[in-house]
Amino acid sequence: MNHLECVTAQRNQWYWYLLILFLSFLISNTLGTIPYMAVLVWNILRSGGLQNMPEMLSGGNLSFFEGIDSNLMLFVMLFAFVILLVAGAYLIQQLQGRTWRMVVNGTQRVRWSHFFGGFAVWGVINVASMAVGYVTDPGNFEFRFDVARFIPLVLVAVTMIPIQSASEEFFFRGYLAQGVASWTGSRWWALVVPSVLFGLMHAANPEVAQYGFWVMMPQYILMGVAFGLAALLDDGIEVAMGAHAANNLCGALLTTYEGAAIQTDALFMVRELNPMADLPELILSGALFVGLLAYLYKWQFGVLRRPVPPPFKYV
Repeated sequence: MNHLECVTAQRNQWYWYLLILFLSFLISNTLGTIPYMAVLVWNILRSGGLQNMPEMLSGGNLSFFEGIDSNLMLFVMLFAFVILLVAGAYLIQQLQGRTWRMVVNGTQRVRWSHFFGGFAVWGVINVASMAVGYVTDPGNFEFRFDVARFIPLVLVAVTMIPIQSASEEFFFRGYLAQGVASWTGSRWWALVVPSVLFGLMHAANPEVAQYGFWVMMPQYILMGVAFGLAALLDDGIEVAMGAHAANNLCGALLTTYEGAAIQTDALFMVRELNPMADLPELILSGALFVGLLAYLYKWQFGVLRRPVPPPFKYV
């Protein structure tokens, strides 16, 4: 095993992790939001100038978003994740001596075949689930294909969403899991803590405001558990990165719904969503995902009981 065992004692206290996370998010929310702010300023100037800003902002009026191309907005929103990933990888290497590849799987080689394996398995499960939903309740799906809007969406989504999903996996199933495992010596804690934090990170999503915190949190946390379990069994986060990318690409290209975190010109608009009713389906999908990959890669579940050795001293 390499992924959780590659941590050194170099600045491995919890507060270094907190500092690196804080600095990474600070950098991404300054440098990474420059394109986003530039688009907003341009749209404000185009729609009446800065003198209308107080009126636009009064009472939570967000009319300055109107008229912005959704594909352009998707690109500039996701650009911050590019900066987040680069900043995090740089800070971790400079302060703790781990390369970005070591955060991925504890070695100096990324297993791209595992990335595409996770992508394919979760993608097929997602598409199959959507197909079942369409067959059983076709009236809940509104088909709205617009080639002029969809082709740019595909280009933006395929370029940016894998980076966005990789950055989340890098920090949660990669970096934080390594830290928690090194402090506790337990793979189970390395599964539970990042999964819960992953769920809480999504608490500001519009879905949470629309459907409720306690309705949506199980969705995020259970998905985090499925991806985290796959990462532990596979000794690296490549399959989780691939699955996360497939999940978000399906959400951007195939189906969307009112209140979705990423609003796109997807092929289908789902008219009604019931997250609580979808929970058993998510559990089944997660179990099927782990089971299929366990068969494909010959995972040994007994590894979950194996203690993680303490960090080795940095020389």
